[in-house]
Amino acid sequence: MNVDQIRRDLLHLAGHLAHRGAQTEEERRASEFIRDRFLEYTPDVEFDEFHSIDNFHYLFASYYSEFLVVSILAIWWPAVAACYGLAILVMYLAEFMGHRVFSRVMPQYDSQNVIARFPGSIPTRLLVVTAHYDSGCASPLTDPAVLPWLRRLHWALLACMGIVIATCAADAIGAFTGGESPYTLPLRWVAASALLTGALALFLNAPNSEDVRGANNNASGVAALLRLAERLAADPIENAEVWLVATGSHEAWMGGAHHLVTAHETPKASTYLLNIESVGAGGLHFLTGEGMLQYLPSDPQMLEAARRAAPSFDATPGELRAVPTGLHGVLARGYRGMTIIGLNEEGLPPHWNWHTDRISAVNEPAIANAADFAETILRRLDGHSLPAASA
Repeated sequence: MNVDQIRRDLLHLAGHLAHRGAQTEEERRASEFIRDRFLEYTPDVEFDEFHSIDNFHYLFASYYSEFLVVSILAIWWPAVAACYGLAILVMYLAEFMGHRVFSRVMPQYDSQNVIARFPGSIPTRLLVVTAHYDSGCASPLTDPAVLPWLRRLHWALLACMGIVIATCAADAIGAFTGGESPYTLPLRWVAASALLTGALALFLNAPNSEDVRGANNNASGVAALLRLAERLAADPIENAEVWLVATGSHEAWMGGAHHLVTAHETPKASTYLLNIESVGAGGLHFLTGEGMLQYLPSDPQMLEAARRAAPSFDATPGELRAVPTGLHGVLARGYRGMTIIGLNEEGLPPHWNWHTDRISAVNEPAIANAADFAETILRRLDGHSLPAASA
């Protein structure tokens, strides 16, 4: 297995560049490197420019703090407060699943996807392989000791939103029927205080984050994407058009993936998206489902292709509910998709947005194995016979 090129790609992305933070000059330099590498295998390469918010922590903190307004409104107009709180909750859930609501009016900054196309002779479907190339930030919320608790903390905040809304509605009903409860007011303010604490934590977390190298998350996925480009150039897939897409601004709440599916109107019935993330460490997995909030199942046809290929590549099925992948918002929109990812014994991506995410923590043969696994899945979807497993 020749991993020299993978090592060189990693060295540039996570070595020569100190980081690849979303909407930074380093992210732009990384995208130019990826474009030049893609051009070695296909002439059909383009920058797909878009705009994205800078920091999603401020966005979600704004939603949490809005429940202070709801609680104050409830003092005089509990019915209005209940309706307003419900509207905020619905907008928050939509935002969390990757739809743009309040973020549309926030400051937007330049970013870009890099798309390489490999046309088939008689394409009957579109196969899109994605890997985000921006790196994240280490912060108190990404501490390995905190990471397993993030989903539970998020559900607790959602429960507090529900309590605020429910107590407002109860007060409105009580005012109408004359059966007011003495418990709704203290319960509402306890829940609102918890939401304000969450908002404050996010506000303080945002400026106290530190850019990391991002070797595993997700220079490893990009290196696998580039290896896949080399394999497709040597042996094209005949019955499908293949897009290899390095997405930017993933760490700004999946900005690149959101732009990909909204700017390019592809038919959902014949489009398959395969996402590659953090494949340089941990055991190779293909996700049967994911999603921090709503469980988002992977496409059955892609899962079947992965299961048949898995023994040759030592891949196992798994789920990821703790952190969002690049397919989080894509699956929520009803697209067919599946993620290939490396997970540790706790079911988490190793070194995720932490200071230890350096080249020394990445295994190049594991990246090559993941790329070949991805290629095998694509060829199974295309109806071709399996290529030989990597030696």
